Amino acid sequence: MNRARAVLVFVRASLGVLVGLSFTPKAEAYETGRSEYGARLHFPSLPARVRLATPMPGVSDGGRGALRRAMATWSGVVCGSLGGSFVEANAGEDASIEVRVVISGWRHGAAIAAHTDVESDKWTGEIRRVEIELDATRRWSDVERVPADALDLETVLLHELGHAAGLAHSGQTTVVMRAGLKPGHAARRALDPDDVAGMCAVYAAPASIRKDEPSVRTDPGGSFVSAPRAFAFSAAIGAIGAGIFGWRRRRNARALKRSDPGSTPADA
Repeated sequence: MNRARAVLVFVRASLGVLVGLSFTPKAEAYETGRSEYGARLHFPSLPARVRLATPMPGVSDGGRGALRRAMATWSGVVCGSLGGSFVEANAGEDASIEVRVVISGWRHGAAIAAHTDVESDKWTGEIRRVEIELDATRRWSDVERVPADALDLETVLLHELGHAAGLAHSGQTTVVMRAGLKPGHAARRALDPDDVAGMCAVYAAPASIRKDEPSVRTDPGGSFVSAPRAFAFSAAIGAIGAGIFGWRRRRNARALKRSDPGSTPADA
């Protein structure tokens, strides 16, 4: 195999690597919520105060324990200046997040068991008030082993508090901020690195990012483009250039051989 053919084989292999890398899923697929004008949703200061406005029927302590545990889980996230996301509001104290159990007149459709409404400044994305609603006509559970016809209350509250803090749904399937939870589904009461990265992106990066401005991505786990991936991309680009150069030399050699059959190509 002559040098030009070897270069072409290397180019093909490098292009295969390049295509494979382009379809490799990102390590973190979180989404951050946006206001009407594209600003990142966020509380101007933390911790945010939370109140359970109405108890959940059929659940021990009305769901207060599940809410406290969900708040403590998010408050365990530490990155940059973030530390302590939620605290329980005292009696008579104003709460920026209220959790309400809807006994009748559920307005979000049969497929939705919980809904979070975030009121924010459309220009800055600063969250002013949040209302989390839970459908009381569903069966809710607060035990370790979730019954087949019930939803785990702590899992749902952990998810909805993520929305309250400014997170949208994640594309990952094993995280707290994924969309959808069916009755009997195993509880998800611990945060995935994807969930943590999303919270850190909201509170460790500039908040007022408009749709027409470049977004800023905060990745506590390291650079978005890893060293091996950067090397592979560089090698592929270099290989393409080398392949083009080799192809031109080979074409010129063939043209020379046709014009002078007695000559020998330099790269034979």
